[in-house]
Amino acid sequence: MGSKSDFLNTSILIASLAFFFTASVAVNTVSAEDLSSGCIQCHGQSSFRVTEKKLYKYFRDWELSIHAQEGVACFDCHGGDPKSSDKETAHGKDINKLMTPVEYERISETCGRCHPQHIENYKKSKHYRILAAEGRPHPTPNCVTCHGSINTAIPKSDSIAGICAHCHNTVTENHPETPEIASYLVERLSFINSYFRYLISKGVLEKSPGFSRTIDNELSELARIWHTLDLDRIEAKTLQIRTLMMKKRKELGKESKQAD
Repeated sequence: MGSKSDFLNTSILIASLAFFFTASVAVNTVSAEDLSSGCIQCHGQSSFRVTEKKLYKYFRDWELSIHAQEGVACFDCHGGDPKSSDKETAHGKDINKLMTPVEYERISETCGRCHPQHIENYKKSKHYRILAAEGRPHPTPNCVTCHGSINTAIPKSDSIAGICAHCHNTVTENHPETPEIASYLVERLSFINSYFRYLISKGVLEKSPGFSRTIDNELSELARIWHTLDLDRIEAKTLQIRTLMMKKRKELGKESKQAD
């Protein structure tokens, strides 16, 4: 039987995939160790609200993000010397180099340092092949297109449709049906999420370890497929998972009637 942490992780996974995040964020998520960073001491100054509004917003976005909660700080993405309180030393000789890792064509590699499986699957997508084509990169989705940059989030159905519609629309005639399909698939995930929560409430995952392992594997596979951006495969997998959950729920109904 899987551990309680396994069940919790699976629950979090499907909640994430279903775009039902409700983040509970403390007012101050910066630890004492983070406060020792020269980046935080400088960019977090209250005076920046007036003198450096843009930089201060970046700091606040980071402070309230999952990255801050997980201890991922400015220098992990941008580089520089966080131990220095001197601006020039902290930024390095060429401040522009701090932006190199987060440039459009490089951001997926930077994100991939912490999210290797996601970047591995993203590289299987047609979108990545367009991004990696020789010459100037062509506009195509990367990590931040869907998730944002600093205070990242999982896109909801309406926002994912808007993202896809930038390239897939009737004007470009580039698969204009894509936004609607993508939005529909996200909505289907909400259906899966509802069934999953119902099964958790009935203790099915603990009572049926075989079913728990199957669903855990299927959801993990769905997470991998999502990052390939292959809508046909996503649709097939979500339908498969939905069928498994509906079957289990019907079994529960029968068991309940027999008990009565």
